[in-house]
Amino acid sequence: MPEKETSGTVSHGTASRKAEHLRINLEEDVSAKGVTSGFERFRFVPRTLPEIDLADVSTVVDLFGYRLGAPVFVSCMTGGVPEAGVINRALARVAQRHRLALGLGSGRVLLEHPEALPSFDVRSLAPDVPIFANIGAVQLKRGVGVDECRRLVNLLRADALVLHLNALQEALQPEGDTVFGGVLERIAQLCRRLEVPVIAKEVGWGIAPDVALRLLEAGVSAVDVAGTGGTSWSEVERHRMTDPVRRRVAAAFADWGLPTADAVRLARRAAPDALIFASGGIRNGMDAAKAVALGADLVGVAGTFLRAASQGEEAASELASEFIETLRIVMFCLGESSVASLRGTPRLISDDGRDRTALTVELALGSNGIGSSHDITDQVMAAVAGSAILTGVVHCFLQDAGATIQIGTPPARTTSLISTGGQALDRLVPPDLHRSRDGHGPAHAVGAVESGSDRVPLVSAAAPVVGGRLWLGADQRITVVELGAPRERRVTLQVLGQ
Repeated sequence: MPEKETSGTVSHGTASRKAEHLRINLEEDVSAKGVTSGFERFRFVPRTLPEIDLADVSTVVDLFGYRLGAPVFVSCMTGGVPEAGVINRALARVAQRHRLALGLGSGRVLLEHPEALPSFDVRSLAPDVPIFANIGAVQLKRGVGVDECRRLVNLLRADALVLHLNALQEALQPEGDTVFGGVLERIAQLCRRLEVPVIAKEVGWGIAPDVALRLLEAGVSAVDVAGTGGTSWSEVERHRMTDPVRRRVAAAFADWGLPTADAVRLARRAAPDALIFASGGIRNGMDAAKAVALGADLVGVAGTFLRAASQGEEAASELASEFIETLRIVMFCLGESSVASLRGTPRLISDDGRDRTALTVELALGSNGIGSSHDITDQVMAAVAGSAILTGVVHCFLQDAGATIQIGTPPARTTSLISTGGQALDRLVPPDLHRSRDGHGPAHAVGAVESGSDRVPLVSAAAPVVGGRLWLGADQRITVVELGAPRERRVTLQVLGQ
């Protein structure tokens, strides 16, 4: 039976709009029209021999000092009205049970009407997971400053503050706030002064990579790209309208925005080291797995959990179990035992079979000085095998001209040639002059002796990939040979193709 709400009633304009939003989301078709999340365009290439045990697979991740059961969070949805309190408490218990992060609905109503606190306050029900407070970024231009944000965080005992970006929704609302000029600077000021992490979040139309970079430069700790494919808030607002002209205007935006799959992929490419969340149209564990593979650190689910929670806590708990178990089995079938290894896996391809992106592998090699060599053939073969690329090329690039990389004779013969060249150079030039520890010129000289010319030694090599394998001749190996003093050498491998 649904929980009975006994407190927290707020009969004011903002709260009434929240109640209307909640009703529309549960009763009307508010999905985006003519656009999807984009995850259906991608599929995984199974690793039929995963070479791991299912018991070895862990979906655990760390976030803001918490150990979570999976890279999934219940995304920001509701609050401020009695029925929202029932849903928030059910979701909080589910989040605690499965150790998932929990986002609350916009706290603007709470700042305006503190008596709404019971519909938001769920910390006692979810003591061991991160809770995200939430407010519209545009409110930073409407009198909500650092002190108000701090008060909201403290009231909810939250671990982070989400600033949602909803310019289109505000433009469609008759009562909307559209003063977005200068909001980025207000966000930067807040990030400098607030004691908890700030997360910038779209509400379903996607954050493009240039905007993601500007938000990260402003100081936000994470960006939730929240693309299309799930709830369309232009559709939600359309269901609130009675004016036929305004309804047609809202309908024009039913396919507005950037699909979530594209938004997270582009954000990760633009900001390789940033904390990136993906939400918008995540309907099951397979979507969540694809979002992680495309680069997401955390995957948000809103509407799906909202509808489940409206049926009761157990329905929402079953949904969480389904998400986590699907994700775990996907990882097992790919041979990935951790979420970190799933993120960026080359085994996610687009539906036309083309590789989503190049696989890049970095090798660090120790050098014992002139003539020492490293046969990296096996490491290159492993990179090709792990790339899921069937036809293409592997490029090997040595990040220093003080050594050489070559495809050809086995390393013993190459080392002998280099050693012979070095001995010849020793007879021509005193060793203490040409074997300095920090100059590249001596190494080039050794390379010239070895090659019989004045060319700089080769620092790159490429080989074909055929049938998913490195295609070399029977006696060919890929070798890095030191031409100078002992030091660490780094090699970048890139596998490209289909």
